[in-house]
Amino acid sequence: MPGQEGVEAHFITLERGHYTIRHRPGRDDDFFAEIYERLHPLASSRLVINNIFRTDLEPELWNGDEITEQISRAGKRLDAMNLLPAPFPVHEILTERELRHVKRLYGLGGLSYGNLSARKDRNRFWMSASGVNKAKLEVIGQDILLVSGFDPAIPAIILSVPPHVQPRRVSVDAIEHWMIYQQHPEIGAIVHVHAWMEGIRSTEINYPCGTIELAQAVSRLLAQEPDPSRAVIGLKNHGVTITGRSMDEIFERIEGKIIPQVPMS
Repeated sequence: MPGQEGVEAHFITLERGHYTIRHRPGRDDDFFAEIYERLHPLASSRLVINNIFRTDLEPELWNGDEITEQISRAGKRLDAMNLLPAPFPVHEILTERELRHVKRLYGLGGLSYGNLSARKDRNRFWMSASGVNKAKLEVIGQDILLVSGFDPAIPAIILSVPPHVQPRRVSVDAIEHWMIYQQHPEIGAIVHVHAWMEGIRSTEINYPCGTIELAQAVSRLLAQEPDPSRAVIGLKNHGVTITGRSMDEIFERIEGKIIPQVPMS
């Protein structure tokens, strides 16, 4: 479309917000190559939003454990830090019809912001559900779920739930957390919030949330950190992914350092 400085291509995504590619006179090939570089990850990435629910959760975990208690406390702390609202007023930007389309497109039960997870054992971790009030994470299988596997053939996240509850879907970022825990066994907890911290490196990733490619990219970034188990990955125009040895340890590190508004550029 024509802009003040010539032809421009505008992109709007849930992850990156709005950004622009400007055409430079005589550089048509570069202009379209850059558009392709932006579109290709969006078009080719593999979204993992399917959930497989198995009623095989151990009875002693039906009411949670000390790890789910940490996650519940962490959700309340995020609320107290004013980090649960959206980084931008999506309900004011989209019409009801557009919002329904976004939810259907991404398989979302509702729009809530940020997610929390903590390792249960070598191959399993607890994680907040999609579209729930993070300040009130109480019911196992509905507010907090146990991720017990990943089936790449479908692809789908496998969840162990109690037999007596109607389960909710796990957070769309479950595949990212799954890959991080698998590749970094020293990591015990992960917090993702749509907020920022001073002095962190801003990384530009153009993959949608909930995709295998985004999960791989974040895991690679963690591998480059001096200590992947105590890292902060800043995703440009989106938020931060914070790792720790435990949920409580993460909050000890970030207390007073979080900026609620994500800087947009």
